[in-house]
Amino acid sequence: MYLLEDGGHVGPAEITCERYSKLAAFPKTKKRTVHDFRSHTNFKHSYSLLFDMKVVVVPASAQTSQWAIQTLLDDSSVPSVIGVYRDVGKVPAGFRNHQIFQAVQGDVSDGSTLDFSGCDAVITLTPPKLDGSDFIAFGKNMATNVRQAVAKSRSVKRLVYVSSQGAQYAEGVGEVVFVRNCYFMENWSSALDTINSDNPYFYSTIAPLDYSLPMVSVKDIGKTCAREALSAGTPLERSPRIVYLHGPRNFSVRDVWEAFEKVTGKKIRVELVETEGLRRFFEHSPLPANLVDDFVEMMLTFLPGGLLEEEMNDLTNAVRGDDTLVDSFSRMWRASQSA
Repeated sequence: MYLLEDGGHVGPAEITCERYSKLAAFPKTKKRTVHDFRSHTNFKHSYSLLFDMKVVVVPASAQTSQWAIQTLLDDSSVPSVIGVYRDVGKVPAGFRNHQIFQAVQGDVSDGSTLDFSGCDAVITLTPPKLDGSDFIAFGKNMATNVRQAVAKSRSVKRLVYVSSQGAQYAEGVGEVVFVRNCYFMENWSSALDTINSDNPYFYSTIAPLDYSLPMVSVKDIGKTCAREALSAGTPLERSPRIVYLHGPRNFSVRDVWEAFEKVTGKKIRVELVETEGLRRFFEHSPLPANLVDDFVEMMLTFLPGGLLEEEMNDLTNAVRGDDTLVDSFSRMWRASQSA
């Protein structure tokens, strides 16, 4: 499940495209083993060393996608990397000039523009759709387009999908890996607007102050996706494989507050939006009116006593990322100051 906020409102990056409370984003499974993400950082990519591995990232402009691309470009196996953009003029200069990177024009909402021929692995996610249209149908269409392009390619061995759900789209794809997380650290980037004000503060729709939940950075998500893609051809014990990605520990709003004060050097006030105030809060946000109920419902599922509270805090079979809130917020703060 993904919650995306913007100035205390719902906003950037990737978002799951199913109704949150009606889907088991953290389904009960057998007891699982706890892993450390850092133990996965030195994969022996025997397949990619023996062959010229080609990985496509679609869409390539999302924050998670950019970190996945960067990880692929930095990998010692030197894979060929393809990024799919609706507008290739917006490709970051650091990618555009890289010798093993190729930008191609394509739109995940238009399956006819997707060509994965010759590719070994695909990394994909569902882009946000918060314009008031049917985002559930939109997400299903995106997943279907990618699945069909994978099948048509006859070369793709592994699909890595950042998604809370979508197992039904795994049929006929071969190796499928779902990377799932609860909450992006970067959701808090929306707070930078009010933190930069004369009276620094930010809103939190997570309450109470010391309630903690799994938060992970888009950098760690992107790195995880890249490493899963580079293992294409290595048999999975089960397909689809589900990677439950957590940060180095759970974080509370108090941790968020303290991290912002440490990074900015400012004294900051936090305004908690309690459960009874969620609807009013979202109604006065830029969120389209027809999505208010969905986002109130979504919030309630992982707040104290919510449907997903127990499952999202089950650390068995969890993979841990490296980034702390300070790591993530430092990048966000630097970017905001240079904008």
